[in-house]
Amino acid sequence: MKEIILFTKPDCQKCDHVKERLPAGVSVEILDAESVDGMAEAAYYEVLEEEFPVLVVDEEVVTGAIRILERLRSIAGSK
Repeated sequence: MKEIILFTKPDCQKCDHVKERLPAGVSVEILDAESVDGMAEAAYYEVLEEEFPVLVVDEEVVTGAIRILERLRSIAGSK
C-alpha cells in the first residue's frame, strides 16, 4: 500500500479545498505543517519551502491543489 501524506497549513484556502474533495477509498494522512510533528515530517520530505498544500505519495512530491486532486483521483481509480 502506498504511503500518502497531505501537508497542510491552517487558514490555507487551497489546503481546505483539497481536504474537502479527497476521493473516497484513498487513505490519506493529513499533517499540519505548522505543528511539531508535521514540521518534522515536512523537513524529512524536504517540502518545508514548498507552497502548500503538498502531497507526498511514497517518495513522489506533488504540489498545487489541482495536481494534488488529479493524483489522488488517479490513485483512487487504480484501486
